[in-house]
Amino acid sequence: MTAERDDLLSLSDFAWQRLLARIESLDDEEYLWQPAEDSWSVRPDADGVWQLDGAALPPDPAPITTIAWRLSHLGDVLSGERNATWIGLTPEARPDRPGRAGTVAECREHLDDAYAFWRRCLAQATELDLTMGPIAGPYQGSSRRSFLLHELDELIHHAAEVGVLRDLFAASRPQPPIVAAALGADRPALEALLATDPTLPDRHPDLVRQVAAAQRWPGVELLVELGFPADPPSGTAAVHYAAGAGELRIVRLLVDHGADLEARDPTFHETPRGWAAFFGQTEVAEALG
Repeated sequence: MTAERDDLLSLSDFAWQRLLARIESLDDEEYLWQPAEDSWSVRPDADGVWQLDGAALPPDPAPITTIAWRLSHLGDVLSGERNATWIGLTPEARPDRPGRAGTVAECREHLDDAYAFWRRCLAQATELDLTMGPIAGPYQGSSRRSFLLHELDELIHHAAEVGVLRDLFAASRPQPPIVAAALGADRPALEALLATDPTLPDRHPDLVRQVAAAQRWPGVELLVELGFPADPPSGTAAVHYAAGAGELRIVRLLVDHGADLEARDPTFHETPRGWAAFFGQTEVAEALG
């Protein structure tokens, strides 16, 4: 039983960390962005308290929602008292907050509390084969295991929806001139931008990684030549992508400009050599030996 519960905890923590990484750069504009007309969201009521859009009867088809609505709903799922009572635990006192989160900072605080509660319940779950009984209403014949898996599915699929909404938001915005110039390896455009603002390399420390992730190697070379950092402040580095793509010349260029061959990416916890080996880039893997 302990091993089974540990597997559920491990999956839950993995899904949670993936969500946190996905919303790390989220700001308030994107949080409340409406991807379609009449999207459900969180809005201030007449008293200025933020509330969740909804309907007494479930609409069909379900409306498109904002990221704010989706994360608020996910917080409800994770903080629900049933996560304790339906598996035989005594519910604990929950934070009494008026309304919903109108900002990303508030939302993160609510989500962190909600996940901590859910995780404590999951960590204490026992006798997963037992049915939940009358407290679970129409689901009383279902096992505790099936309920916990359902809640994990809620975490995973709502987090995925947030990821898609973030992708749609990014795609709906014009590409910044510096990104377009870097992806196109447009030297005159980049030099003109740098002449106007020499601080661009400091203000865009992730640009080389972004261009490498798109496998635009001429753009990577040009950015490094112009003084943009070869290593990002965090996350998967450009040298990982170059190694995985078999671009040994780019790998060497990045290392010459400070890229760390011992750095491990945050998802697979592998070095650039590990990426080269995984993607079958034998020459690069051997060179990084």
